[in-house]
Order: sequence, then structure tokens, then C-alpha cells
Amino acid sequence: MKVKIIFISFVLLLTSCHKKENLNIKFKYFDFTFNNTFETCFSIKFTPNDSVYIREHWNENEDTAKIPKSKTNYIALISKKDKEILSDLISKTQLKNYKESYNEDYSDGKYYTVYIDKDSIKKLIAIHSHKDDVPKDLDSLAKWIYSWKKKVKLIETDKKLTFFSSESVLPPPPPPLKRENK
Repeated sequence: MKVKIIFISFVLLLTSCHKKENLNIKFKYFDFTFNNTFETCFSIKFTPNDSVYIREHWNENEDTAKIPKSKTNYIALISKKDKEILSDLISKTQLKNYKESYNEDYSDGKYYTVYIDKDSIKKLIAIHSHKDDVPKDLDSLAKWIYSWKKKVKLIETDKKLTFFSSESVLPPPPPPLKRENK
């Protein structure tokens, strides 16, 4: 009987170590807000498990029933493969070397903010620039998240969500003026 208990304990210990090794998450906390002047504005929070939280602040489908709907919260699941890609992209970020803002003076275009808690560093980085001084790994991360969000299945939730990266969310652009025919 003692041998069985020791054997079962040993197997459980090995399995739990293996699970910890597979998770290998490269960040403690990560959220991201994206604003593309005429298309969408959303915030997204990745967690250490497979749940992802998304807030669609507004989008170009404002007057339709299409998903994602403006001013709506969602939950999505991230696959193991996508989680590994995300973790790899985040692991390449060199937070110590980044400025808090990369800003170019133009009135539209894409704007994104990243908040990462990684390697004992907590940093909010705002990017609104086409210049070459924007770290390539942050730009790659933003492009991957944008593409991932477009393909993932969103499940509406009433859960209240907060994001460190969404402090400077801009409202949608005003609708175009209607011209009267004379």
C-alpha cells in the first residue's frame, strides 16, 4: 500500500512540474489598447491562463448589429499555439530600453498603448509614429494582436473590465456631413 501511495505521489509531482514548465509565461500582466482613426478602438488584456478580455470602445460598424459592437465587453480564448507566439513576442521586448512615448505630430492614423509588467518592470508605452525610432518588437507585437483579435471568436460578457493602457482612448470620428442637393 505504501509503495502505491509513493508511486502516485511521484507521478503527481512529475505532472505538476511538467505543467509549470509548459506554461512558461513571460509576463505577469499585459494589456494593449489600439485606436485606428476611422476603423476601431479596442483594449485587450491577456491573462496567464487562456482567457482574454476585450473592450470594444467603438468601431466603424457603429450602426449595425455586427460583432464586435461598440461599448461592449468580450471574453475570448487563446489557443496554446497563439499563447506561445504572444509569449515569444513579449519576451523579445526590452522594456528598460524603451521611452514612454513615441509620438509623431500628425492628426490621424493608428495609435496604440502597451502596458507590460515583466521582469520586475512595469511600463506604459504610447506609440503614434511612423518613424524608424519605434522599437520593431513593439510594432510586431501590435500587428500580431490586431490580426489575432480580428480572427478570434468573441463572447459577450457583462464583466466589468479595466485596462491600464486605455487612459487615452479617443472618441470615434464624427460622421461625414450630409450634403443637400440643390
